[in-house]
Amino acid sequence: MAREKVGALVMLLFSMAYGSLALKIPLSFMAQNEFFTSRTMPYALAVLGMIIALLILVMPTADPAGKRSLKEETRGMDWKTAILLVIGMIFYGMLMKWLGFIISSILFLLCGFYILGERRIKRMLLASIPLVILLWFVMSSLLGVYIAPGELFYTLGVL
Repeated sequence: MAREKVGALVMLLFSMAYGSLALKIPLSFMAQNEFFTSRTMPYALAVLGMIIALLILVMPTADPAGKRSLKEETRGMDWKTAILLVIGMIFYGMLMKWLGFIISSILFLLCGFYILGERRIKRMLLASIPLVILLWFVMSSLLGVYIAPGELFYTLGVL
């Protein structure tokens, strides 16, 4: 199986899982009859991902031989880094409820930079903190998306 076919298969599985999880997004009573709801973009992304993945799987491979084994195709890939980043994303998702978007996102980016090989703490902080604060500002103030501050702040009595 060619390298792009392996990637397309992973993308197809991810898109299918993402689309099935989009079904669980709750809709308010008022939004149930609307055309554009909170489920619309996840559906669109899932369908688009599945279509692109299927096209890559069906179309001929760029490699004319295309008969190499999966082990040969995946040789040289940095699996350790990829697995560590996936584990980091899982922890990020688990910490988001307790620490809130800003703190958990900064921690995730710092860990991600470290996993990817960056060791300069000043550069890592200068890259992660302004980015997260900018994203939080755009989402909460400009787009009006409510972002929960995190259970930690309620537990400590800050909020």
